[in-house]
Amino acid sequence: MDFSHYSDEPVQAAVDLVNTYEDFQQIEHLSTPDDLAAFLQTHAEDFDPPQGTVSERDLHEVRAVRSRLREVFGSPDEDHAAALLNELLSDVGATPRVSMHGEEPHLHFEPTRSTPARWLGAVTAMGLGVAIIEGGLDRLGVCDSSTCRDVFLDTSRNRSRRFCSDTCSTRENVAAFRARQAEADGEG
Repeated sequence: MDFSHYSDEPVQAAVDLVNTYEDFQQIEHLSTPDDLAAFLQTHAEDFDPPQGTVSERDLHEVRAVRSRLREVFGSPDEDHAAALLNELLSDVGATPRVSMHGEEPHLHFEPTRSTPARWLGAVTAMGLGVAIIEGGLDRLGVCDSSTCRDVFLDTSRNRSRRFCSDTCSTRENVAAFRARQAEADGEG
């Protein structure tokens, strides 16, 4: 029996939201209200985001939520991550509600006043909270690549994932191979 509706899509929404800003290269993918509207629509399948026009203010508030979520991925321990998530849930006014859409009743945590930032804050914070409760903080990762700081959820069996994607993993492995080759060529 699955008591949580926050296991998959909300965690992926959190990862996707944090990665809308490429921290290492300082590339912004939420540049306009239209970008935010498209992001919300992409993540509307299982949840009901607020309807209506997305404003510049909404865009700035969502970017602030995004920064707070990035802090959770970089938390030094579960106590710190929990404090960050609890503060975010409180700030967005996340309130439990029994939802009847879908096959079975389930809980949603939604803000009492729905704006894109409050909605994303509630949904993603609950998702990350469930991920930490069920799998531990070490399931949340920041890419180890020297050219990337994207975040990811480690779903590997042995919690060994170090990179956000195969691209970053391959890039780092090739760089390490070339460095070993250069070192070997210098010795010979």
